Amino acid sequence: MEFIEVSTTMDKMHDCPVLATIKVMGGKWKPRILWRLREGPATFGDLRRVVGVSEKVLHENLRALTRDGLISRTPSRVGEVVYVEYRYTEYGLSLVPALDAMGEWGLVHGANADRQASPGAQTG
Repeated sequence: MEFIEVSTTMDKMHDCPVLATIKVMGGKWKPRILWRLREGPATFGDLRRVVGVSEKVLHENLRALTRDGLISRTPSRVGEVVYVEYRYTEYGLSLVPALDAMGEWGLVHGANADRQASPGAQTG
């Protein structure tokens, strides 16, 4: 495994490249939205059903992801019905390998992490 060289001063966490990733995709809802969009474009309604969040919170998170250039918002019309589709931008697609790695880690280690976080869990 190859590691990226970063500042060796531990008190300079602002130099940590992981924080840059967390800044754009962190929070409770953004990872869920981004995970769903890995399957392809989705409408606001699709995302609301899958993510399970209020309209206001979903709108705020979609606006932030759009502002950060990770996803695009495309209005469309079918007859009289107007809807908006969200999809990854080319820039946003560069985040998918990181999401895949995090998802894989979660599948492998998620049960252990849940046990560690449960009340009464022993810590080292």
